[in-house]
Amino acid sequence: MTDLSILIVSYKGWNRLVKCLESLDSFSGEKFSFEVIVVDNKSDDEMIREIEKRFNKFRFIHNQINGGYANGCNLAARNANGSYFLILNPDTVASEKEIEKLLFTAKNNPHYGIVSCKQVNEKGKECIVTGEFPRFLNLTGLQRAVFKTRKRSGKKIGGEVSFPDWISGSVVMMSSANFIRVNGLDEDFWMYFEDVDLCRRVRNLNMEVAYCRKITIEHNHGGSSRINLKTATLTKTEVHISRHLYISKHKSGIEKVLIQVFLVINNLISLGITAIPGVFFFYVPKLFVRTLIFMGLIKYYSGALSHLTWISPRSVNYGNNR
Repeated sequence: MTDLSILIVSYKGWNRLVKCLESLDSFSGEKFSFEVIVVDNKSDDEMIREIEKRFNKFRFIHNQINGGYANGCNLAARNANGSYFLILNPDTVASEKEIEKLLFTAKNNPHYGIVSCKQVNEKGKECIVTGEFPRFLNLTGLQRAVFKTRKRSGKKIGGEVSFPDWISGSVVMMSSANFIRVNGLDEDFWMYFEDVDLCRRVRNLNMEVAYCRKITIEHNHGGSSRINLKTATLTKTEVHISRHLYISKHKSGIEKVLIQVFLVINNLISLGITAIPGVFFFYVPKLFVRTLIFMGLIKYYSGALSHLTWISPRSVNYGNNR
């Protein structure tokens, strides 16, 4: 069996994807055997064919739908042969030495359900890739400031490993057995919060989410989520949608109701205010995108009421609950 399956879900963002694959193509494979599986989420662009020809020792899967990040990851996992999976964003650049460290950490700590690491951009600036699970007091920046909540770093071991609530889905190392045990990523999520949800389910099984401070991977955000106005609007709207979905899955009782009501009211007010300038200055993309996000959220709330579900309309599972 292969030691490691590196799983990448891509949607356009070709320059970043090529850099990612170039870094993986440089691996010698002497310390561990590996395979690379790239799922193209129906980009409808011939460029992916050119990239496939260039990196012909990697496996490419052409998804018939753009079912979102979770759907693409699960598709890659179903076709993987590795004892361990490394879910990797296409806008990352990884070294063989750092990946070897991640794999070594995961293998030698079976109680770690997920292992991830520090991420920096090409200029060396560290990215925020850990955080607390959503709760009533940390939903907005204002709440976090008022109630002085902080990203939970958890217990540290020698300053090298900490155990946050969640780690970003941009770098996720876990055994294939544990991936199967938690039923993979939840495809109710189209984009965003699928990583937070995965960490929550791993933690529910009494396994740790480990963040390795001494291992570093380059990550340049926004490779496929900031391509144009339409894509930026879609992805930023999905952040709000997925937050609602996460709360619906992991909260209960009065807390669940209060959080959902608060989020709806807060989003309508705050996003409504920022949407106003874009109505008049629609020719300014940075302003008009806020108007489009607000309109998209109104449409989502209307659908949530009529269909009685918080699932994103773009999810492959939308409508299955009816």
